[in-house]
Amino acid sequence: MEHRTATVVAGLLLACSHTPLSAQDMAAMELGHGHMSYTAARPGTAADTAKALAVVQVLRTAISQYPTLAAAESAGYRSRLPEAMQQRRRMLHVGRPRSRTGSTGFDPASPQALLYRRDDDGQFQLAGAMFVAPDGATEDDLDARIPLSVARWHRHTNVCRGPAGEMKPRYLRATTQPGCEAVGGRFRGESRYMVHVMVDGGDDLAAAFPQRPDRD
Repeated sequence: MEHRTATVVAGLLLACSHTPLSAQDMAAMELGHGHMSYTAARPGTAADTAKALAVVQVLRTAISQYPTLAAAESAGYRSRLPEAMQQRRRMLHVGRPRSRTGSTGFDPASPQALLYRRDDDGQFQLAGAMFVAPDGATEDDLDARIPLSVARWHRHTNVCRGPAGEMKPRYLRATTQPGCEAVGGRFRGESRYMVHVMVDGGDDLAAAFPQRPDRD
């Protein structure tokens, strides 16, 4: 549960937030957000498999230069979680510099976030990355990036934020537009789509794209 909560929190921040959050706001995100929806699975083809495998391989090579958190941070990647929270996580997201997130194209060598998994010694090791689709992306757009027969892109639904983008408990508990407005929040029915791509499991596509409705 802790792993899934951390994943939901960090993914929701990157997909929904356009305003830096304070430590207090991040602490409130410990509540998580259970509203998620997934793309429908599509029939697979050999071309889909080859395309998805190519994404994994290109990504693995591209992010191999960030084996440690220190390497990622030196390149401008940052976690939105306070240090104390980072140390309690099994999986940690670190987002790339905002100046590099403007393009709406898809580059498998340039993910929006890196994913680090804590090993048995308590050290974070590079595990994969997360891609976030642009606003308004359709399932066909997502399929063109990473085939939906292989990856199940997801998004967060019924998200309430504070006037300045805060994600405090009183906003997170409001999951309807009237309820959100009643506490002074701003309601968003859907976040942008996102997908995790894990590179620490070889070329096994089931391990590379683990997020599915039946596994959460």
